[in-house]
Amino acid sequence: MPKPNVREQLLTAGLETLHKRGFNATSVDDIAKAAGAPKGSFYNHFSSKEDFGAAAVSLYAEKVGTRLAVLDERGLAPLERLRRYFEAMAELSAAPDAPGCLLGNFAAELSSQSPAIRERVSAAFADWRLALARVIAEAQRGGDIRAESPPEALAAFLIDAWEGALLRTKVEQSPAPLRGFLDIAFTKILT
Repeated sequence: MPKPNVREQLLTAGLETLHKRGFNATSVDDIAKAAGAPKGSFYNHFSSKEDFGAAAVSLYAEKVGTRLAVLDERGLAPLERLRRYFEAMAELSAAPDAPGCLLGNFAAELSSQSPAIRERVSAAFADWRLALARVIAEAQRGGDIRAESPPEALAAFLIDAWEGALLRTKVEQSPAPLRGFLDIAFTKILT
């Protein structure tokens, strides 16, 4: 029976490696080395690199989910919670060497290559959209966000715009696209 801690080591170290290098540029050997585990132990825990990639997406979504906690801080107005969430994300993503969003990276790299990973990425985007839509709906009920668009549509738009801004931030090696996202989203789109 495989030791659970080796699986967790592989997932944690491998997730970081995949996030920095990408799926296709990372080998099973790279993942095992990053985890300090023998390459053979990888296959004790994962049937394939694709299986590992799907598990890594789930772990990433779980970790990103903890960042969503600010959306539930009831001491702040819903629009303020939403803004703080994206400001915190922008701060994490502004460095020129920041790897961007694993979901967006994998969506671009693997959507036509791996149905299993595509499904996990899609599910993670859906969960993210629902979390944002709940706060948007709350802000709409309070009159802070116009109610002419459905909360789910606004949430999907914010995610799409955010992911695009992240890509441009990586290409331009500048946080300007993220600042532009924040400015337009919170002065034109939502209010």
